[in-house]
Amino acid sequence: MEAAPDAMVVINHREEIVLSNLQAEKQFGYRSDELLKQQVKHIIPEGLAERLLLNGSRFGADTARQQIGTTIELSGRRKDGSEFPVEIMLSPLESVDGILVTAAIRDISVRKHAEEILARTTTVLTETNKELVVAREVAEAERQVAQVAYQAAEAASRAKSEFLANMSHEIRTPLNGIMGMTELALGTELTSEQREYLDTVIISTNSLHFLINEILDFSKIEAGKIDLEAIDFNLRDCLELTLKTLALRAGEKGLELLCEVAFDVPEIMTGDSNRLRQVVTNLVGNAIKFTEAGEIALTVQTVGEAGRDCMLQFTVSDTGIGVPKEKQKSIFDSFSQVDASTTRKYGGTGLGLTISARLVAMMGGKIWVESELGRGSKFHFTMSLGSVDIMETKAVRVVPPEFRDVKILVVDDNRTNLRILDGMLGRWKMKPTLVESGEEALAELFAAGEAGNPYRLVLADLHMPRMDGFGLVDRIRQKKEFSQELCPAIIMMFNSAVRPRDTAWRQELGIATYLLKPIRQSEMYQAICRVLGADQQEGPLPVISSSSSQDSRTPAASLQVLVADDNPVNQLLLVRLLEKRGHHVQVVANGLEALQALQKEKFDLVLMDVQMPEMSGVEATVAIRQNEKSSRSHTPIIALTASTTKGDREKCLASGMDGYLTKPIRAVELDELLTSHIAGMEQVLVD
Repeated sequence: MEAAPDAMVVINHREEIVLSNLQAEKQFGYRSDELLKQQVKHIIPEGLAERLLLNGSRFGADTARQQIGTTIELSGRRKDGSEFPVEIMLSPLESVDGILVTAAIRDISVRKHAEEILARTTTVLTETNKELVVAREVAEAERQVAQVAYQAAEAASRAKSEFLANMSHEIRTPLNGIMGMTELALGTELTSEQREYLDTVIISTNSLHFLINEILDFSKIEAGKIDLEAIDFNLRDCLELTLKTLALRAGEKGLELLCEVAFDVPEIMTGDSNRLRQVVTNLVGNAIKFTEAGEIALTVQTVGEAGRDCMLQFTVSDTGIGVPKEKQKSIFDSFSQVDASTTRKYGGTGLGLTISARLVAMMGGKIWVESELGRGSKFHFTMSLGSVDIMETKAVRVVPPEFRDVKILVVDDNRTNLRILDGMLGRWKMKPTLVESGEEALAELFAAGEAGNPYRLVLADLHMPRMDGFGLVDRIRQKKEFSQELCPAIIMMFNSAVRPRDTAWRQELGIATYLLKPIRQSEMYQAICRVLGADQQEGPLPVISSSSSQDSRTPAASLQVLVADDNPVNQLLLVRLLEKRGHHVQVVANGLEALQALQKEKFDLVLMDVQMPEMSGVEATVAIRQNEKSSRSHTPIIALTASTTKGDREKCLASGMDGYLTKPIRAVELDELLTSHIAGMEQVLVD
């Protein structure tokens, strides 16, 4: 018993402990003499005594033998009263006093604790597994819902893309006719006034083209998929031309529209001029819309330089209705207006400022507004643009000797315009004197003549209070003090479209020329050159446009061109453009007719509209390429499309087309295409 690893006790028929080992003393905390003659229930309180009875009889030899090898689990109790789980194995022991029972008692506390941990872990794992099953089912259900939602979103996106493509086609198609026919008209004999009108049409349609792109690109901006260009452009020309497109709107309301670019701002910049033009058009257009009287000014200044990059700050200020302080942040949100009454009175979608803010952010800048209700607004935005060559772009125009020290009298009731003209003329080494009314101008002219130092040139604004520009010129011509030699040349400045009677007045009063505000620096320079004799050419001032440079040239080769387009205006435009370049043209109205024409006759080039009835341009191209497989021929096909959605070019090229022209069709782009095609034909002949 002493060698046993477990506690061992021997129990007699009176359930008394008659023998124990040292392990039992340690396990239960009793001395050997304390255990002897003790009832077994002192160390095993419950369960063991009952096991010593079977069918109401005392434990006997037969029943004892039945318990051999049987283990039972009960609770043991130590001397200090603490209980612990035990495992007991009973076996009979025969003696002279009868059958005794030997009980081997093992402390199974550690095992029980481990079993509890295992049971808890099993329970946790079971519950976790159930949760995972539920989570998997939920995830699968959510996946299916997401799949349905994704498919719905894809369908909505496709529908939106198709709508945008159709809308783009419907808008750009008539715009193509307007721009193309205007460029054709510019290639004919025109007066200076007619040419200026048509140039304004071109500028306006270009602006409209960009605005249409802006609206159609809004979804791209929302998705963050819009691309920015990085091209060299003349910043001053870009801004002045942009304001020129808005001059008529400003003039109709009697507003002064001004542009002032600081002298230290580089002329040639690198960036996306189209996006800059969009932002300026939005801000100045809003200023015109919400201003009833006064002026609108665009100013540009440099606020920082980092290497070859310049951070420019643009400010559009007006004297309009202003923006309430609580609305000055929300107006940059999509579809936001100052309030409902503004929407009803002034109209608009509320997208302009949102698009401007997104574009400015994409170009590394920020936009904000300063405004006081009833006193006007200042919209500021910054933009990071690259400078092509710091030394070159900051260089001033070469000043002709005829400009130096020439006295010029500038008459305008708008002080901002006086300041702008003063800076412009001063940079050309001229000596301007500024006055704000016709009366002051007459007094200054008379004083200068009396001093023997007369003015050679007068820049006069037409629209002034009390005495307008025509009245001033009339008074000058009537003054006997001004001999023909002393009478200065007159350049008249208008802030709205020239009316027929104004032209008659100009001719009658002998006004040298007129300029439409906002006055471009290049226009002012050219006008002064002409008046002062720095430019000796005769006849009306030439106006150069991109449409007239290639129209009258003799083509290197005459092409047989098939034009497939369902729009009569586009048909006429393409015929005129191609015939003026010496090419022969045949016109069809859809893809099916184009396919039939190519089966009857050979053409050097096909200009194929993408969207046509009966058979589209893409379908026709696929059929043409299929027919060409047997003949091993290849007719160049160029896509004509008004759609600019992503993937259009790839779709056209994948169908077998060789090139891609976007409407409105630019004469320069058409010339480049024709020149490239002719060069390819000549190379084939050489080979």
